Amino acid sequence: MLEIEAIVERIIFRNEENGWCVLRTISEDTDLVVTGNGMTIKEGLRYKFSGNMVFHNKYGEQFKFEHFEEILPDTKSGVIAYLSSGLIPYIGEKTAKSIYDKFGMETFKILEETPERLKEVEGIGPVKFGKMMEALQETKEAKSVIMFFGKLNMTSNLAMRVYQVFKDDSEKIVRENPYILAEEVKGIGFKTADEIAMSLGFEKDDPFRIKSGIKYTLSQGNLEGHTYLPREILVKKSAQVLGVTIEQVESQINSLAFDRFFYIERIDDVDSCYFTNYYKAENFVAGVLTKLASKKYPIKLNIEEEIEEIEDRKGIHLATNQKKAVEEALQNGVTVITGGPGTGKTTTLTTIIDLCEKEGLKVSLAAPTGRAAKRMEEATKRPASTLHKLLEIKPGVSIQEMEELNCDVLIVDECSMVDLFLMHNILKAIPEKIRLVLVGDKDQLPSVGAGNVLKDIIESKIIHVVYLNEIFRQEEGSLIIENAHRINKGIRPILDNKSKDFFFIESPDPTETLNTIVDLVKDRLPAFKNLDSIRDIQVLSPMKKGIVGVDNLNKTLQEALNPKSGDEITSFGRTFRENDKVMQIKNNYNLEFSSESEIYQEEGMGVFNGELGMIESIDRENREMWVVFDEIKRVEYPMENLSELTLAYASTIHKSQGSEFRAVIIPLHSAPIMLLSRNLLYTAITRASEMVVLVGDRKYLEIMVNNNHVMRRYTGLKDKIITTWEKRKIYGFI
Repeated sequence: MLEIEAIVERIIFRNEENGWCVLRTISEDTDLVVTGNGMTIKEGLRYKFSGNMVFHNKYGEQFKFEHFEEILPDTKSGVIAYLSSGLIPYIGEKTAKSIYDKFGMETFKILEETPERLKEVEGIGPVKFGKMMEALQETKEAKSVIMFFGKLNMTSNLAMRVYQVFKDDSEKIVRENPYILAEEVKGIGFKTADEIAMSLGFEKDDPFRIKSGIKYTLSQGNLEGHTYLPREILVKKSAQVLGVTIEQVESQINSLAFDRFFYIERIDDVDSCYFTNYYKAENFVAGVLTKLASKKYPIKLNIEEEIEEIEDRKGIHLATNQKKAVEEALQNGVTVITGGPGTGKTTTLTTIIDLCEKEGLKVSLAAPTGRAAKRMEEATKRPASTLHKLLEIKPGVSIQEMEELNCDVLIVDECSMVDLFLMHNILKAIPEKIRLVLVGDKDQLPSVGAGNVLKDIIESKIIHVVYLNEIFRQEEGSLIIENAHRINKGIRPILDNKSKDFFFIESPDPTETLNTIVDLVKDRLPAFKNLDSIRDIQVLSPMKKGIVGVDNLNKTLQEALNPKSGDEITSFGRTFRENDKVMQIKNNYNLEFSSESEIYQEEGMGVFNGELGMIESIDRENREMWVVFDEIKRVEYPMENLSELTLAYASTIHKSQGSEFRAVIIPLHSAPIMLLSRNLLYTAITRASEMVVLVGDRKYLEIMVNNNHVMRRYTGLKDKIITTWEKRKIYGFI
């Protein structure tokens, strides 16, 4: 490992969440670009960096550091610059000069050993002195924590995060139980905490370690979509992760259950382990849904006559099940309406809304994503919002603080995307007298978050469900809807390339497929159908890695569609340019936006996972970037939040849920079998409104159509709905 000493001339970039920074430095020997984790580094100060030279393909030679430490200055100008750098609060340049004039080169010794002598300095009164002493004490404690964790190979920015949580107790707490870091400090997971514990001499079979490893294993299960794991699976996986015996894991699971970290419940004659919050959320959702399912509301309108009037006025015809859906939605406490593409969901919804309004009921419309809400708004000609905005979900705001929704009817679209906790929040916010209408396609992919809510609700057979299965929306010569339904039934799609909207291009070689996709996006489809290459066309790949995976597709399409011309910035290996198509990949409730649509204009807070946008401008000098999400939300995007953005010329199929694009291109090549599934292909095809192009190897298309295997999600909502309903019947509530 090499060591260099240099002054930080400029901080080119720093991610304020994880501390990663790019620095321009100057030294006696050379000027260097230095990169690494440095949350506390300040411009104008001298540091010793320990690391190695690396070569970046685009930016050339750089020094990547693992550790750094300040070098205190030894000249008058250096001392004054250091004191006024902002590292020590309440000391500006004038005060710094006064301190140096009083103590000279003894300044740092005074600050370290006898800081109370600062009150001898002219201009430092009692109030300022008190604040400075507090700040110096905190700085001293923080440096001590950084030094302690530095010996354990922890980066300084993570050490600062620990200090921000535990303050001067940091070292004591971590020495007692380093695994608490995984639970209390953002950015530190079990594996990092485990490395620290091993450095401190903890044994593999330490109870703290085993408990933390069990929690980690169950949380990984939650990330995979499970709300619980069968005890046997949890024990085996935890033992593998920890390298301990099954017996050692078993005893600690019992301890976690005793301490109420876990709930253990019998599901399908198997002991199943929940985190407490997942267990309570499922019980709450089951309780509210069954209560709503038992409600019936009287209607003043003659629904049959009203539907006939709407049919005559609009020149439409509602199928039997559409009429049934309208009737159920107006009369039931909760109704599920499910159907595939072209089955009349939009017509059914607008009819429900028309009659609700005629009945004098206030209707609210919502969907999980901005794009889905925008589509709902355009289809119904009424305002629609995201669920996060409707419920005003924000970090740090408890469920109890949420305001009750002011509506008589709540219609939620794209419910296959709604996970357990989002459904919990919906049901927590609704008023007692509500008609809840849940709309979605049961055959779409399940939510990214834990749970399989729509499927569990439908399969419980307790909640009122109406199936829309008659296909209406299909123009002559169109195959998108027909092929989507064929694939959903396991039937090979029609691939004669004679339709105007569904095409298959045989391309067994992945590199050839990549080149074909670029040609389609850049030239062929825009010319064929007057499409905008960036706004109207979306490439959807089953996978992230590989030649036709999302990562490589995005890099290739960016170079083809938006080569470097103006300002750009690189973060976490991703380069962003003006006019790039991007996607938010993490909920951020603190970003402010101004929003305009044909129906309403507003300002607000929050950009959410899955929202698509375009980079409007980048100003590197002033570290500003403007992104317009969903064509209506204009956001001043902080450079330090760039880890929350990714290029979106291509995206995974899962990330496309709730969106609709004029044209969709889907590469078909070798991938893990769980990514070559029927419902993944079905979901991708149903994202297109005007055109689908499949490009790749025909055999992988056959595999996807025939592969009806859906990864099982361990969820208990269906069983809880059934058992809660039975209890309500026993106690006479139904």
